[in-house]
Amino acid sequence: MTPDLDPRDFRALLGRAADVAARHWERLPEMRAYTRPPDDLVAAWRTEPLPERGVPLERLLDRIEREIVAYPLGVGQRRWWGFINSPPHPAGIAADLIAATLKNNCAGTSQIAVQVELTVMDWLARLVGLPRGSGGLLVSGGSMANLVALAACREAKLPGTRRRGVRAAQRQPTVYASSEAHSCILRAVELLGLGSEALRLVPVDREYRMDVAALSAMLAADRAAGLEPICVVASAGTVNTGVVDPLAAVADAAREHRCWFHVDGAYGAVGAALPELAARYRGIERADSVAMDPHKWLYVPYEAGATLVRDPASLRAMFAHRAEYLALEEDSYLEGPVWISDLGPQLTREFRALKVWAVMQAVGLEQYRELWRNDIAVAREVVRLAARQPRLEVLAPSDLSCFCVRYLPERAELAERGEANAFNREVLDRIHRDGRMFISGTTLQGTFALRGCVTNFRSTPADAKICVDTIVELGNRLEAERH
Repeated sequence: MTPDLDPRDFRALLGRAADVAARHWERLPEMRAYTRPPDDLVAAWRTEPLPERGVPLERLLDRIEREIVAYPLGVGQRRWWGFINSPPHPAGIAADLIAATLKNNCAGTSQIAVQVELTVMDWLARLVGLPRGSGGLLVSGGSMANLVALAACREAKLPGTRRRGVRAAQRQPTVYASSEAHSCILRAVELLGLGSEALRLVPVDREYRMDVAALSAMLAADRAAGLEPICVVASAGTVNTGVVDPLAAVADAAREHRCWFHVDGAYGAVGAALPELAARYRGIERADSVAMDPHKWLYVPYEAGATLVRDPASLRAMFAHRAEYLALEEDSYLEGPVWISDLGPQLTREFRALKVWAVMQAVGLEQYRELWRNDIAVAREVVRLAARQPRLEVLAPSDLSCFCVRYLPERAELAERGEANAFNREVLDRIHRDGRMFISGTTLQGTFALRGCVTNFRSTPADAKICVDTIVELGNRLEAERH
């Protein structure tokens, strides 16, 4: 009745699981970009009763391959450019298996897993240009990374709020981010008890970068009106278009108004390590905190986000708490140099650092730079080819590897913005049904865009041509049906 397996049976089980994974890996580059699970299968899963008796492991793996692996989201297919999602590096997959087998709780104690995480955080801080002494912790993703950073900001700028809540603030705190900031910034402001009205959205310029003059005016006006500006959030790679806000100028404005300077670099912070983009990132080294996601452009398997702070003491001031059953004497054999659980909200923490460390070791900075350059080149090839198509319009620039285009219907009644938006939404749905590629959509100043973000080490310029040709083909077909 025990779940234990002897080493031979355990090895055989992992071998069968590896075969399932390997068959998927082999099919992945050329498979359909998205496969929706059939309605009857979904219904069967949603009505499945709690099992009274276990099933043999072989049958379990067969069912996983037949009913789950067969209907993937498609991440890793060579033209999977939806949202911001990269294929996982094989080293990360292997490391994740080993970490799951170890089942380390990386809250603290003197264990090597904690040291691996501290090393990884040092590397990430160096990668984005933060000074020595910076640190932080790994979290689930960008939403949590931004929340943790803004929580540290709240306690640093409004001392006592951890104990007394926002009523400890003498004036209404306000946070500033551009209208192109990720939605998780609003969610963080709400979760921290500041209220959605505390988030002040700053206009953007024609390239969708934060308007720093407008930011400075808003900061001054709000302080004069009795509000308390506490934080300015800049984006290093916006989710819609992949542009980098003018970080140095934003840092100047934040400093002038005594605000915490936070950079949401969940997608694009790693671009700071590309010499040709260094000018765009000037100012990130002055950030009080940076959010980034190794599971995006470092090609690490989910989940792996990171909160980096200039002063790790700011995280301890917000989160440090030790239950009595975890208290250890200083000279205890089990005690370690740091409890990472004192830096964030989780006590139980999985060993995320092993897969991040493994992928960064396997790739190295030199190859990373070449992979990022390739992703950027593919996105720019999409833009170049789209600009040559009379039926396509390029809607926004990108510093990184995003593209935003739309199909322009020839008929006047379809070309009006409302009709054109609806038309392009239908084109996007047909792209998903078609399966040759996967992109997503967004809205830029009222115009619906077909948006892609290339963070895919399998993508090539030839895939850019297939992307553009597919949009034109499906748009032409839809327009002919509407005629």
